[in-house]
Amino acid sequence: MTVENARKGAEKVLGEFAQGNNPVERKRKEKAAMTLGEAFERYMREYAAPRGVKRTDDMRALWERCLGYLPDLPAKKHGKKRTKHPAGVNWQNRKLEKIETTDIRALHSAIGATHSTMSNRVVEMVSTIYNRAIEWGYKGENPTKGVRAFSETKRDRFMQPEEFPKFLEALAADANEAFKAFVLLSLLTGARRDNVLGMRWDQVSFERAVWRVPDNTSKNGEPITIPLSKEAIEILNTRKDAVGASPFVFPAESATGYMTPPKKRWAALMERAGLADLRIHDLRRTMGSWQAITGASLAVIGKSLGHKSVDATMIYARLHIDPVRDSMEKATAAMLGAAGLKQPADVVKLNRKKA
Repeated sequence: MTVENARKGAEKVLGEFAQGNNPVERKRKEKAAMTLGEAFERYMREYAAPRGVKRTDDMRALWERCLGYLPDLPAKKHGKKRTKHPAGVNWQNRKLEKIETTDIRALHSAIGATHSTMSNRVVEMVSTIYNRAIEWGYKGENPTKGVRAFSETKRDRFMQPEEFPKFLEALAADANEAFKAFVLLSLLTGARRDNVLGMRWDQVSFERAVWRVPDNTSKNGEPITIPLSKEAIEILNTRKDAVGASPFVFPAESATGYMTPPKKRWAALMERAGLADLRIHDLRRTMGSWQAITGASLAVIGKSLGHKSVDATMIYARLHIDPVRDSMEKATAAMLGAAGLKQPADVVKLNRKKA
């Protein structure tokens, strides 16, 4: 630093003192300001874990892939090495006040160019982190305000009547009894994949024929009581004989102690059955859809699937076209009848002669 630069620097500091500002105190506050990474870890520690927020592993995976630091870990067995998203960033050490709406909008757009749904989830995560930080005393604004989400098409795939024979025949041919039981229980209970995989015997009451999913594993953070059909009870009785003293219905040598998602075996099942675009989660949607088809109310469907709001259940009211067609045909007949263009059908009792 030259003498002239030193003089200018000293004048700047003296000017701040003259205005009542302490540059040392300002630097101390800047150093103590929370980073996005610190806010994320605090959210995971103080909010997600105690409240049983579901799928925290997925949240961390999304954070590492798109927002924070991705550890350089070896690939898992039969898996690929994890990498950052091509448009992902590392804002791990970036101060909260240094992230602006323009930054969020640019990140959202860049990720959305290839993965629009993932891009929306990233913005939702950032928004959640800032909302919690504000609760903890952060004085800044949430930079996600004004960032418009990409439109998403809700998935409505479920098994059609003609698909059931092929599906069940292909499943019966599978040699893995645990996999077959998992698939059938997923279908017959309408429960989420991870809840079925992690099912424990102490959650099942054979006497009352119910399965209680605890609040720390359910997606909505509340316990769910799922009635078990007699077919489901039969499957569970068979599993109990097979697993012995294990606390899990589907025990396995894994980090969790139970089966991991059977992606490859499911893909093989779909190939044998000749079914396209059917996922494990669609078994849950199949139960809800067939409940709607057979006349169950939205309240009943929502209760059986553990939905917290009616909005989550509304999709099942529009999945099958037959009830809609029947209603429209009745309305058409009524309108034409009122106009005198078509007489409503009268039920005529036929007198049949006995042979």
